[in-house]
Amino acid sequence: MQVEAWQPENNLTKAMEMIENTPEGWILVLPEMCIPGYMIWDRWLRDDYIKDCKSFDEDIIEASGRKKITIVWWNIDFDETKKNEDGSIRKYNAAFIAANGKLLWKQYKTLLPNYRMFDDKRYFTSLKQLAEEEGIDIAEYYKPIETLIDGVKTKVSILICEDIWNINQDYPLDPLELAKQHNPDLIVVPSASPFWLNKSDMRRRVLENASKWTKLAYVNPIGTQNNGKNTFVFEWWSALYEDGEVIEKIEDFSESTIKTKEREETEIEQIFETTIYYIREFLENIGLKKVVIGLSWWVDSALSAALCTIALWKENVIAVNMPTRFNSKKTKNLAKECADRLWIDYNVISIEENITLRVKQLYEYSNREVSSFNKENIQARERGKLLADMAWHEKAGFTNNGNKDETSVWYATLYGDVAWALSILADIPKVQIYELARYVNKNYWKPIPQWTIDVIPSAELSDKQDIEAWEWDPFDYEFVGKINQAFVEKKKEPADILEMYKKGTLKSFLWLSKDILDYYENSLEFIKDLEELWKLININYFKRVQSPPIATISKSSFWFDFREAQNWVYYTRKYRKLKQEILNINW
Repeated sequence: MQVEAWQPENNLTKAMEMIENTPEGWILVLPEMCIPGYMIWDRWLRDDYIKDCKSFDEDIIEASGRKKITIVWWNIDFDETKKNEDGSIRKYNAAFIAANGKLLWKQYKTLLPNYRMFDDKRYFTSLKQLAEEEGIDIAEYYKPIETLIDGVKTKVSILICEDIWNINQDYPLDPLELAKQHNPDLIVVPSASPFWLNKSDMRRRVLENASKWTKLAYVNPIGTQNNGKNTFVFEWWSALYEDGEVIEKIEDFSESTIKTKEREETEIEQIFETTIYYIREFLENIGLKKVVIGLSWWVDSALSAALCTIALWKENVIAVNMPTRFNSKKTKNLAKECADRLWIDYNVISIEENITLRVKQLYEYSNREVSSFNKENIQARERGKLLADMAWHEKAGFTNNGNKDETSVWYATLYGDVAWALSILADIPKVQIYELARYVNKNYWKPIPQWTIDVIPSAELSDKQDIEAWEWDPFDYEFVGKINQAFVEKKKEPADILEMYKKGTLKSFLWLSKDILDYYENSLEFIKDLEELWKLININYFKRVQSPPIATISKSSFWFDFREAQNWVYYTRKYRKLKQEILNINW
């Protein structure tokens, strides 16, 4: 089922359609928070809204009797006689089961996730707390409910999403073990579990292990939900298990049942399918059908153009090349070649006069020459303004083409590259950008010119970035990307990096293709670069917080998924000691 956050009427309509299509005597299991949506944040604190969502339960209960089926669904439940610590109404993340027009049971979620994108403890009360308040053994709440499924009396237990994920015993209670005590015939697990890279393999192992002694139905939604800055994709991934194996599975991003045993996808396949789905869903959610893309010869913009064309079709993609005197004939021709291969509307609009005028205005204001660096930023901002104007004119959105490495060190210009609301690549490192471009060329019609993929990138913003003179960007993307990944996704500190460097294990930890000193002349140059990267990540939060919403791919995308504050750089005592030992210097 496709679930829309903050749209309970639409969600009820979809639920009722599924109910109408369910044969008499069957059981229908719907995803977690299938009525209100899951990621609605402080809207959970609006009493009128949660009461409105609760009113839809009666529609579903009535339908269970009319259709003569069993229905399991998820909604908000509340108790106005009790208050949370903040004074708001006591709320529960709840599952309900109804049959023959009667509510049989409601189950509250026990394990409330409070990590990454989840903030359940802010809004909901745990079943564990309720059981303690009422003086009841929590295992009593996990007794199965008996209902007829296809004419057979079946004992059904319910575990809500996180309640099945206590695989590392991170929580003091294990709801799965509590359910096992009662030997149910079927465990249903409604979930609202968003995609991240390689999660499906871990989830499959968890579900296979949980179903070794019974049948288990796992149900996840499709669609996208967000927290304002991170957009999370729900890829369905629903399946029926028995004896530790998949019996039937719902195809990802669809509502179609498949019976074949699934093939584990590669990382690039996962990224591609999720990104395509994200583009379609994001634009639909904000009421747009078209995108405008600033198309240079860079692999990032060429890949964005290809992905948007695959997702939206060629008639909904408008490309514009915005050259200055620094853009070579070769790179301008590559941009046109990419647009021609995609059959998209292609335009060339020079911004040279705009830049000349702005430089003239700044000189008249200050009576000082404008620096080369500021001229580079002016170019980016002029491009951003033109894209915004074109998007408004075309009733379209425009894409932000920055990748995760550039977002980390913010190799981008505020109010220039850092613009609009569709950030397709900002959680994908540059190395995977190249892999994704090669994947698109291999599996589609080779829309991206090969030279664009093969050549080392250059911004072409000044005479010192002349691509035909082999003058490139100021860093090695493989090394920068792997260090960024260590800092952001693996939560490592500079001291951790230096310690591994000293031990000789850094290359293997980062999965680098070369030794560290193949990137640098000596340890001093390596440490200088390491400190520069650490500084850039720390001081550029003010740019990231103003960046467009990010399509979340990794286990730690910027913003809510990787929570930061604007602070100056800091090095621990351990780091300073290691640096001194490596360089034999005094601070």
